[in-house]
Amino acid sequence: MHMRAFDYLRVIAEIGSLRGAAQKIGITATALSRQIEHLEYYFRVKLLERDQRGIRLTPAGNIVVETAEKVLHELDNTQKRVDDLKGLRSGLVNIRVSSSTLTTMMAPALLSLNDEYPGLRFLVEVSSAPLVGEALVAGKADLGLTIFAPDLSELTLCKRLPVVHSAIMAPSHPLSKNTMISLHDLTHHTLSIPDSAYFVRRAFDRAVKSNGISLDPVFITGAFELQIELALCGRAILFLPEFSCHNYIMNGQLCAVPLTHDLQVPTSLDLLKASHKSLSTAARIVSTRIGEIMTRMGNNQIVSTRALSL
Repeated sequence: MHMRAFDYLRVIAEIGSLRGAAQKIGITATALSRQIEHLEYYFRVKLLERDQRGIRLTPAGNIVVETAEKVLHELDNTQKRVDDLKGLRSGLVNIRVSSSTLTTMMAPALLSLNDEYPGLRFLVEVSSAPLVGEALVAGKADLGLTIFAPDLSELTLCKRLPVVHSAIMAPSHPLSKNTMISLHDLTHHTLSIPDSAYFVRRAFDRAVKSNGISLDPVFITGAFELQIELALCGRAILFLPEFSCHNYIMNGQLCAVPLTHDLQVPTSLDLLKASHKSLSTAARIVSTRIGEIMTRMGNNQIVSTRALSL
């Protein structure tokens, strides 16, 4: 039984003639009659009857046509939704990110995706690394992008970029001309670093403790925008990946000075998804685009490291 048969039944009822309905549909009267016979066989009841005015629906036929109209309408809407998904003309992608990844990573990815797929919508929420993982596992986010990603078996790694932290400061800062910054250098200057709730602070504290040096940071905050403002004023040194301040560095507002080996914190920038959840077509496209930007960033990072070694 073909779904068109339901529509054929409706046309016959409207016109009141098998031959007239066949002409409107564009098939032979014999073929149309066969389609109605299939419907009647399926429902085990007569759907049409003749009277002096022509062919009309039986009470059962009226029920079938009324129900079929609703079903066909829903099928039409379903087809449109499937077509939208195929063509990425619509869809919402929920992304959880750490604040330091927003400007450099997310803005270029979202802008290029909006140019290519203007019907897509993006919900981007800022979270700490543990909360990014929790949102993914709970099904509240499609993708997560963060440094110091939580080690959860429920998460799948889509892309990883090794991250190197640097000392970030204004070009006017006394240490900006250094080729390398040591722990001893930092003891004489104002620092702005997050509190111990952040993984980077814990790693930094371990490095300091192992060297037997005590540091007293003046500004303790995890607010990325505030940290940047403190550095722009020439007052504070930040402890961040260079890519997180890329735009400021390119504009000459900030500079990045490499840290000595004892201050390096081994970590990575991770693009994550929930292991139990398959990505939608739209989310896969977003994941691929972010991954491409991470690859380019990794290549630039390698070039910078080589240039420094030369």
